[in-house]
Amino acid sequence: MGISLEHLGDSLMEAAAKRVRDRLPALAKSKTFARRGLVSPTETKARITRYVEATSRAILPERAAARADITTGQEALIGTNDLLSIEFLEAGLLAARAVGRIEIMGTGLFGTGFLVGDRLLLTNHHVLPAPALAGATVVTFGHEEQKFGTPSVPADFALEPARFWLTDSEHDFTLVALSAQSDLGVSLDSFGWHPLHEEGKILEGHPVAIVQHPQGRPKTIALHNSYFLIVDNASPDDQFCWYSGDTERGSSGSPVFNRDWQVVALHHKAVPRTNSRNEILDKFGKTMSEARYKANPDLVDYVANEGVRASRLRRTIASASLGDPAQAALRDGLIALWDSPKGRSLRARFPAP
Repeated sequence: MGISLEHLGDSLMEAAAKRVRDRLPALAKSKTFARRGLVSPTETKARITRYVEATSRAILPERAAARADITTGQEALIGTNDLLSIEFLEAGLLAARAVGRIEIMGTGLFGTGFLVGDRLLLTNHHVLPAPALAGATVVTFGHEEQKFGTPSVPADFALEPARFWLTDSEHDFTLVALSAQSDLGVSLDSFGWHPLHEEGKILEGHPVAIVQHPQGRPKTIALHNSYFLIVDNASPDDQFCWYSGDTERGSSGSPVFNRDWQVVALHHKAVPRTNSRNEILDKFGKTMSEARYKANPDLVDYVANEGVRASRLRRTIASASLGDPAQAALRDGLIALWDSPKGRSLRARFPAP
C-alpha cells in the first residue's frame, strides 16, 4: 500500500499536487523547450508583450541589449541569449546577502526568508504562521560556507511582530519586522533588500535561481537545470507558478530570482508525482510505502516546484486591511519604496560592505 498525501496530513501539498496534475502536459512541454533554450509555446502573447515592454527596467544593463532578439510573432520560436556579463556573479552575491535562515529554537524546524525593505522579512505562512512563535525564532544572515576571502560572522536577529505582522494562508506568506541590530550589534540594513514588482520579469522557459537554506544548512543556490515553467493568468490558481530546481525541507520561503536577480516568486512547495489514488510515486513510477518514503525521500519523483508569484504577493500586501495605523503606514511606505528609483536598482539596495 502506497503512502498518500492525505496520510501525510499536508493540506498545502495536497492542493499543490492537484494543481500540478492538472498541468502535467503543459509542464512537460515547457520543460522540453526550456532545455533547448526556448520559451515554451504555452506562454501567452500578452505576457510576452509585457516582458518585452518591461526590459527597460532590467537591473543589469547588459541584459537589455541581450534581449533585443525577442519578438512576439511566433511564440514557439523565441530564443534566449544565455551569454551573461561576468558581473552576473557579483550581482548574485549581492542578491544572496538579503536571504536568511529561519530557525524555531527547540523544534528542529527551519525555513528561509528574505528582506524586502524597512527591516521587513518575507517568508511562508506555513513557516511562521503566528506571532506567538516570535520569541522562539531566530533569523540568521551570513550563514554561509566561506572557503575563500575574509570570513564573516553570522548575525542573528529577532522578530518584532508588534512593529509589523501580516500573514495570509491562501497566498502562504508572512511579512514580519525584524530587530534593527543583531545580538552582536550588526545592522540589519547592511544586508540589503529586494522589492516585489508587477508582471513583466520573466517568461516560461527562462532560467531561475533559488537561494535557500535547505535543512537549515549554510546558504546554497539552485542554478543548474532550473527553469521557470508555467504560469496561469486569470485562472483560479493564477497566484501560483511552477519551476524546476532542487529544493529541500527548510527551503520554504526562499526567493526565486530571474537572471536579473529580480524576485519572481516566493517558493513554498516541491510537488511530488502522484497516481489517481493520490499516492506518492518514486522515480521509477512505483508507489512508496510509508517506511520507504521516510527512509529514502530522495527517491520521490518531484514533478516541479510551486511558488507564489511576486506580483500577486505585492497586490495582496498592498490591499491588505491593517487595523493598526502605524502598521498600515509602514506597509504604504514599503510599497512606495519598491516603486522608487532605489527599488529599481540592485546596487542601490545593497550598501558597500
